Amino acid sequence: MVKNFSAIAKVCEIISKYLIYISVALTPVLFFPWTTDALDFNKQAVFIFLIFLSLFFWMIKVLISGTFTASLNKNHFAFIFFILAYLASTIFSLNKNGSFWGWPAVTSESLLTIIGFAVLYFLITSVFSKKEILNSIAVFLSASLVAVIIGILHLLGLFVIPLSFAKSASFNTIGMVGSLGFFTAVFFPLLVVLATRSSGWIRVVSFAGIVLSAILFILINYSTVWWMVLASSALIMLFLSLKREIFDLRWLSLPMFFLVLALFFLLLQPQISFKDRAIEVYLNQSATFDITLKTLKDRPLLGSGPGTFVYDFSKYKDATFNQSSLWNLKFDGGVSKVLTLLATTGVLGISAFFILIAFIFFSGIKFFSSISMSQEKKNDNFFWVILSGGILAAIIAETVGYFLANSNFSLDFLFFFLIACFVGLTDQNRKEYELAPSSLVTLGTTFAFTVIFIFGFGLLILEGQRYIAEINYSKAQTALAAGNIDNGITKLTKAANMNQNSDAYLTELSQVYLSKINVQLNNKDLSDSEKSASVELLAKNAVNASLAATKINPGNVSNWSVNGYVYLNLIGLGVTGMDELALKSYDQAISLDPANPYYPTQKGMVYLTNASVLSKDKTTEINQNLENAKAQFEKAIQLKSDYASPRYQIAMVYQAQGKTNEEFKALEETKKYSPNDVGLAFQIGLLYYQKADYTNAKAEFERTIALNSDYANALYFLSLTYYKLGQNDKAIQAMQRVVDLNPDNADIKTALENLKAGKAPVASLETPAETPIEEAKTETTKK
Repeated sequence: MVKNFSAIAKVCEIISKYLIYISVALTPVLFFPWTTDALDFNKQAVFIFLIFLSLFFWMIKVLISGTFTASLNKNHFAFIFFILAYLASTIFSLNKNGSFWGWPAVTSESLLTIIGFAVLYFLITSVFSKKEILNSIAVFLSASLVAVIIGILHLLGLFVIPLSFAKSASFNTIGMVGSLGFFTAVFFPLLVVLATRSSGWIRVVSFAGIVLSAILFILINYSTVWWMVLASSALIMLFLSLKREIFDLRWLSLPMFFLVLALFFLLLQPQISFKDRAIEVYLNQSATFDITLKTLKDRPLLGSGPGTFVYDFSKYKDATFNQSSLWNLKFDGGVSKVLTLLATTGVLGISAFFILIAFIFFSGIKFFSSISMSQEKKNDNFFWVILSGGILAAIIAETVGYFLANSNFSLDFLFFFLIACFVGLTDQNRKEYELAPSSLVTLGTTFAFTVIFIFGFGLLILEGQRYIAEINYSKAQTALAAGNIDNGITKLTKAANMNQNSDAYLTELSQVYLSKINVQLNNKDLSDSEKSASVELLAKNAVNASLAATKINPGNVSNWSVNGYVYLNLIGLGVTGMDELALKSYDQAISLDPANPYYPTQKGMVYLTNASVLSKDKTTEINQNLENAKAQFEKAIQLKSDYASPRYQIAMVYQAQGKTNEEFKALEETKKYSPNDVGLAFQIGLLYYQKADYTNAKAEFERTIALNSDYANALYFLSLTYYKLGQNDKAIQAMQRVVDLNPDNADIKTALENLKAGKAPVASLETPAETPIEEAKTETTKK
């Protein structure tokens, strides 16, 4: 029986170790196409599953064998302090759910991810021998080089992954192109060490990695990446030169080559362009620093919460940001990991982070200074010393990189994996503890393991539910893109039910319900009573979903924006009080994102829409709503002077007030700021047409067609305008094009036949009540 238990314990230990190897191998290359986030969300889910399973098997091994090994390394306490600081920041986070789980917040900054890294650190430092640590590093580097090869091939236009979303020069399994360069630059010191000091397949892989790294760095050619290469090369050169008694300095030519290469590209800045590569956009240093300082003034100790930088950005960005072409983007991270972490975890979090790094750095100095050359030769220990130095160089290089760029899951995994390997190699003085059957230590250990198992298993179940919910959400996106609203609602509902803490699913669901309302209103197969009942139910569902999102995550400005949008679209559908609720929602959005011109524009839309649905006898209320609308649109223009949408809506206010001249002036002014807006060009042409200014109407309709040759409404009115100007042949050509675009529309065919017969195309050409084709909105009304 004892032998059987011993065999089971041995099997559990082997399984635990191999699960770590698998997680190390998968992290750099793993991605799945069935979720909206193909990379980090999947990496986190699989890593957490594997690392917790590894922990469970290790605990079973301990309980069966009655023994375990551990060390009380000082670095452990620094790691524990970092986790506790992260936990405190998560507890007081603006988005507790996002800070704990990650996606759809920032996955790499979630507490769950940090817990997973802590388990990885504990297992490697407790159970891995030096040889096993070397094997894990070799496995990781091999997998990372696969990621590098994929990145290189895609940069060259050779798309080896047969999936539509992956057919891009910017796609790789690490993240953005810059992140791939950052990632490769960090493990470069390990490649140098293993290429010069190892043997066999590890040495071959390392030399191949050095060649591939050079190709990748040149193809990427980002200044931040070159600075990282410079730092990595300098650090490994510095360390190896300090150990010249046991290291052949001729091998320094490898890092020296990369150092000079980095200097060449930084100083001369030769350009290498790829037409299909996506532009990577980051906040600049000054903007990030300003937002971080303002966040710290409000929440100095614990910050806004892990993964909540997007909230800080919305609330504290400067109004001058609106003058850039990127004004409507939201950034979920600053220009660097350090500044992002300072804003999101506060002084306590960033202090814990730097304390962890300081502990690793000074323990490294102590380790290297305590080993004499005679010891290195006598114990044949020089390889492990050199390898530890390469790992330390890589850790310091990534720390430097954290000041220059932001991070993602793969980069953070690399950081904590390197720390675990370094501590594991430099502290092999582990003590074996026995769990005597009747001791209090055994009782306490058993209780601790029980707690860890129950909570860990519960986390895995919840993580599995979140994963299935995300798959349903992705399927909903596919269905909605194909125009299948009913299937989209079904999948979104499943996603929201399986992950009831996700506000993103609910906001999406509420907007889909609104789309369904429009479908039902235009459904000719339904009676008026059936339409009314259906619209009432859909409106209720849309409101409930958007309200639930605001309750789950009241700090997310997008939730209040969607909530206001839902109420706005329900104005005039027989539900009272929608205007007041919409205004309150947009006021809340403005408090969370005060510099964004979109929200006062939407408030103006509430007033404008309310004015349009009021009965004509309520003149005072109509005029007041129109003036309020104009005031809000003007506020939006003050925030962003070149914002076309509120300028267009001011024109609509003048139209409602019957001020035709002011309306034309406003539209012409709008055209200056949105010259390529197809819908706006059509609207201006339509107004000229209604004013019987056919020459200007013709110019605007022709401009519309130049922007979109298939715009049927513009072609239709262009045909009518040609007829008014006596250009019958052109009128026939334009109307024929409309028929080609709408072959089943009988009214259009009749208009074409009338033109060919020399008759007026329609009964009244002065101001047609409606066009036979659904009119598209202007782009300025969509933003």
